[in-house]
Order: sequence, then structure tokens, then C-alpha cells
Amino acid sequence: MTERVPGAGPSAPTCGPAGTSGAGGRWQRALGPLALALAIVASAWLIGGREGFERIGTGGQNLQLLPKIGDSAPDFVAPTVNGQVVRLSDLRGQPVWLNFWGSWCPPCRSEFPEMQAAYAAELQPKGVVLLAISLDEPAEAAAGFAARNKGTFTIVTDANRSFTGSAYPISNFPTHILIDREGIVRDIILSPIDEAEIVRRAQTIIATGDGP
Repeated sequence: MTERVPGAGPSAPTCGPAGTSGAGGRWQRALGPLALALAIVASAWLIGGREGFERIGTGGQNLQLLPKIGDSAPDFVAPTVNGQVVRLSDLRGQPVWLNFWGSWCPPCRSEFPEMQAAYAAELQPKGVVLLAISLDEPAEAAAGFAARNKGTFTIVTDANRSFTGSAYPISNFPTHILIDREGIVRDIILSPIDEAEIVRRAQTIIATGDGP
């Protein structure tokens, strides 16, 4: 990759490693950081493929397959990591926040503390039920991550997508679906959230059906 430029004559200056011309040394120093950066990027993508990056950020495709805003949320029955069973339709009358995630997913890991903060401080006291549905990983992995990060909401496990896959064909991680008290999808978020954003957007499902 290094271009060697002939010296101007016998007295042309040289620098850098022995055997390189001054200009050649400058090219090597210029290209060295670039080559290193490219190598780091290539390595990150290689590792990222194994970490599940290929399943992150395909928002447009995911939105076409998911239930539409204004539709009834499809029902499902799935186990929690504690061995209980959750049926979505049993939660009718309560606002529900579905979060599809995996502990293998870097954005999911990053937003987990934000979700916990929003849930504990604002949303749980207002009756919101948060079901964090772990996909494509063993229940033990999801449970361990939630415990280490002091999660207090319900962790659902669907390692093979046999419980939720037909109703919610997720291809973007994380995916958040907000369902009102009547079981209607009111919002879909195909990106990581912070505490303030989810509290703000959850008002659409808290307000619906609230009051006398």
C-alpha cells in the first residue's frame, strides 16, 4: 500500500525505518492509522455478526410485519423465567408495554437501566405492565442479565420464538409495543429508548380508559 517516491538526488533526506525514503516514510505513517482503523472496523463487524448485530436495526422490514397501530394486539401465551405463564389477553384492562429484546443485543443491554428507571418511578405506579420478552437465547441468560441489572419487571422467555413468533415476527432489536387497556396497539418503537421518552410515549396507553 506504501508508494515509494525516488529521492531528488544523492543528498535527498531520509527518515523513518531504515531502507525507506523520506516520502515513503511519510506515506507509511499516513496510511498506518487508516489501515489500523479499517482493521478495527472489520473485526467489529466480524464479532458483531456473532453477537447478533445482523438482527439489530432492520426497522422498516420489522414494521411491515408487526401488528399495526390501531389494531388489536395479537394474543400469546408464554412462560416467564420464573416458571409462571403469561397470557396477554389476561391483562386486558391494564396498559401493557411489550419489549422484545435479548441480552446478546448491545442496544438492549444499554437501555435496560432506562427501562427499569421509567418502570419503577413512573409507569408501574400508574398500572403499566411491562413484559420484557427475551428472544433467541436461553432463559438462564435473560434471567441472569435481569438479575444483575436489578430488573423488577416480568421477564418472559421465548428462546425459539415458538410462543410469540407467529404473532410478533421480530427482526429489529429492541422493539417496543405499547398496548392500551382495551388491547389496542397505540405505539411501536423500533429503537432504544431512554427514561424520559418511554414515560412520555406511555401516556397514550395510561390515559386510554383512565378515570370514571
